[in-house]
Amino acid sequence: MCLTAAGGLPLFTRRKGDGEALPFSVVASLNGVHMFGKSQNVILKSTATQDMTAVWKNVEDSVTLIAIASGASESLLNRLLKSVFNAMVLTVGINELRSPRNADRLKRELRVCYPLLDRLLECLDGNDRTTNRTDLLGLVEVIMCPENHLLQSCLEAYAECLDSLYGCVMVHGRVAVATESWWCLDAEEKKLLALLVDHDTTTTARDIPVFLPCKSPAVPFRLVTVSLVGHVEVSVLCGPSPPLSEVERVATQCWRGTTDILRSAEQCYPRNFPPSIQLDTGVMGYVISV
Repeated sequence: MCLTAAGGLPLFTRRKGDGEALPFSVVASLNGVHMFGKSQNVILKSTATQDMTAVWKNVEDSVTLIAIASGASESLLNRLLKSVFNAMVLTVGINELRSPRNADRLKRELRVCYPLLDRLLECLDGNDRTTNRTDLLGLVEVIMCPENHLLQSCLEAYAECLDSLYGCVMVHGRVAVATESWWCLDAEEKKLLALLVDHDTTTTARDIPVFLPCKSPAVPFRLVTVSLVGHVEVSVLCGPSPPLSEVERVATQCWRGTTDILRSAEQCYPRNFPPSIQLDTGVMGYVISV
């Protein structure tokens, strides 16, 4: 749940699982007890019952985030709320959250980040084996393809043509290759950008304004994504130019003749590393430091 810190006006409520939606009276009570504690110079951080945990977080003294879950630790919920707020910043920018001009307008603008919030909430469902639990760990999933060195060369040329330092190629929502500057982004930024790119794969090209929560929370970039083949997409962060039509033209030029390479790279999914690499059956995943 997200409410305005001053008046307790609900901005959004998202939930995961079969539980019933909380009535407004309960939401108001949860916010009210937090506000009462604040008026007494007491910060209410969390509470727990035998099977439920609730966490409160006041951010920028403008919004209050509340998370309630069964079977989730306080630390996990705090990380969830951190990611939720970063997703809000990514969508509307820090200035709009610090000093909202109109609560109803902010409520409408935040609808854009609902898909990101829902992906983050999926991580709390330990029974769902299909979810990507790294979404909440400040990590981004990668895919190691034998063709990565070829993809890296094409990506570097593509980003240079668009005068961008930030670019990546994603296969089924996993980062295959990226420019050095993209890897240097904050972990939360890389994670949320990957989730945003992976959200809508039905269009051939997208141009989305984004605020980077750590690097540029007040000035937006453009996240421009072009579908290459199947579930392989290339994304760059750029400024006001070039227009989307020019980006599509450059993509066609730079990635011409790579169809076979891209389709071969796609075959590594869902294993996410080459079939020539054999791992012990007890290995569930691996962490790469860059």
